[in-house]
Amino acid sequence: MTLKEKSLFIFDLDGVIYLGDEPIPGAKEVLDELVERKKKVYYLTNNSTRTRKQFQQKLLKMGIQAEERQIITSAHAAAQYLQQRHPKAMVYIIGEEGLIQEFSASGFHVLSGDVSDPAIEYVVVGLDRDFTFQMLTVALIAISKGAKFIATNDDPTLPTEHGLLPGAGTLVSALTTAVGHSPIITIGKPNPFMIEFILKQENADPSMAIIVGDRYITDIKAGMNAQIGTILVKTGTGLHELKQISPNEPKPDLVLDSVADLLRYL
Repeated sequence: MTLKEKSLFIFDLDGVIYLGDEPIPGAKEVLDELVERKKKVYYLTNNSTRTRKQFQQKLLKMGIQAEERQIITSAHAAAQYLQQRHPKAMVYIIGEEGLIQEFSASGFHVLSGDVSDPAIEYVVVGLDRDFTFQMLTVALIAISKGAKFIATNDDPTLPTEHGLLPGAGTLVSALTTAVGHSPIITIGKPNPFMIEFILKQENADPSMAIIVGDRYITDIKAGMNAQIGTILVKTGTGLHELKQISPNEPKPDLVLDSVADLLRYL
């Protein structure tokens, strides 16, 4: 199947549509063309620091129109995952506004910062740029008393216009080391959970969908795990990751210098 026949396009944000606050040249034109051709467009990010509304506003500042429902974050997906299994649970969050607000809006009893409670049932970890030793201690004590450990994602780094920053994976690793075991689930890519959520929402067959990302280990593997098409772009961390793919690993369906090059295939 060619890209012209695909009906559902899923884009990673950081490193694909923009780097930090700088849009990737040509990204808007590609998205406008997809809308013109009546294609379904979604934005999928492991970044849990912002709310979907904040991501919507960030895209709008770059001239990109998107409805909130088109934006799926690991924070939103984590709240949906837990709501299906343990609604209204007491959750201790290591994370920023996006993660805290998603869980609060979904009806969970949310704790964060230095606040602890013996009734904590889940510890959810995302990127938190104000992470402290005390937060790690609260999480460790809660898990040692029976709370379950969930990670929004385990990205080692976060691409920005100024270079790479430590990602949520560094915090997840710290807690993993402290408690002696991995999270019961890591919601974000490469787990296909978020892609499958989109496919279900659109009632779309995997063969009609494709994901565009800059990380082989998250975006591309998530697409493969969900059995949809995959495109790796060399912006963000893409060029570095392309060099790291071993000869015996499956390759992306297409490799492009930038998302702007997608226009040639539509």
